Amino acid sequence: MGGISFKRLWAGLLFAAWALAAHGAGAPGIAAAHVLLLNSYSPGRPGIDRVNDAFIQRLRESGIPLEHIHVEFLNQEQPNAEMVAAARRALLMAQYGGGRIDMLVVLQQPALNFALRELAELAPGAPLLTDSEPSTVQMAANSRPVFLYTIVPDLGATVKEVMALLPRTRRVVIPGGVSEADRAFQRQAEVDLAPWLRSLQVEFLQNMSWAEQMRYIGNLTPDTVVVTGMFNRDRDGYSLPTIDAARDTMRAANVPVFALFDSVVGEGSVGGAVRNLRQSGRELADHALAVIDGRLAARDALTRVPVGPVQSLYDWRQLERWNIDPAPLEGATILFKPPSLWQAYRGAVLGAGSVIVLLAGLLAAMLLRRRRFG
Repeated sequence: MGGISFKRLWAGLLFAAWALAAHGAGAPGIAAAHVLLLNSYSPGRPGIDRVNDAFIQRLRESGIPLEHIHVEFLNQEQPNAEMVAAARRALLMAQYGGGRIDMLVVLQQPALNFALRELAELAPGAPLLTDSEPSTVQMAANSRPVFLYTIVPDLGATVKEVMALLPRTRRVVIPGGVSEADRAFQRQAEVDLAPWLRSLQVEFLQNMSWAEQMRYIGNLTPDTVVVTGMFNRDRDGYSLPTIDAARDTMRAANVPVFALFDSVVGEGSVGGAVRNLRQSGRELADHALAVIDGRLAARDALTRVPVGPVQSLYDWRQLERWNIDPAPLEGATILFKPPSLWQAYRGAVLGAGSVIVLLAGLLAAMLLRRRRFG
């Protein structure tokens, strides 16, 4: 009996070892994987930097060494980006074409367009994970599996909160640009705002120069709010990082400015239903890891992966400035709110209370003693 049990145990161990080896054969080991991250624009943009930092940190936590995480900035905001596309392609092919790339991760529309157009021969078997949706034409010419994780703001959720806080609002103004990423943002914004078009007037300002937009939002009527979203380049070629465009907007506007990304809250915006960019970076990395180790398989040429919820985040100082009551925002996180008396002086209040109780007890004891001994 013991011999039979031992044989069964040995056979089970062999089968388990074979199954484990067979499972790992189809996907590279996490520690050995190489990931190439392509950014559309130049470094130094706080929003994208938050995504990049969280993405890299999560990959390193999973066991991928730093030297296997390759990050490139394509500087697509530059006016000569199309002119140097061939040179940039040659440089990337020379740098990575002969090496191992297990996963391509592409952020924002310009980098996706570049990758699909110029880098089809770079690690052609490697899947691509992106936050921007490729067109039907691009997918028809593409041979690698594409996974879509949309790090897009939820403008509809922010407008819903605007209407809860400021129900007399009748107009929403949105500054913007004309770059590929700016236009992609506007297309999604139009979809998000479709349910509100019967009750709200919505204005996109991308057809103005940036200077004209700033002058315009400085003279708005009280029934208007501004929402700061995506900006990279205006119609005249003037380029500005999104965070700096948001700062310009918050300085220029004479009405409350609401935000779509957490990086803007605390800079002068009231707040909004914002996308937490560090959380997005970690989620992006988790999806990349799932693809690499085989837990997430392509269901079609384009596979959509889930996106976490937006976060209701507000700045107490701006709520006070615009006399906005945050009561309708159940569950919202409110930053910079002054502590209550109890929160600020809990120790002192408890100490003073203890002293008062002690003195009251002593006084009661003295009165009782006095009454007894007349």
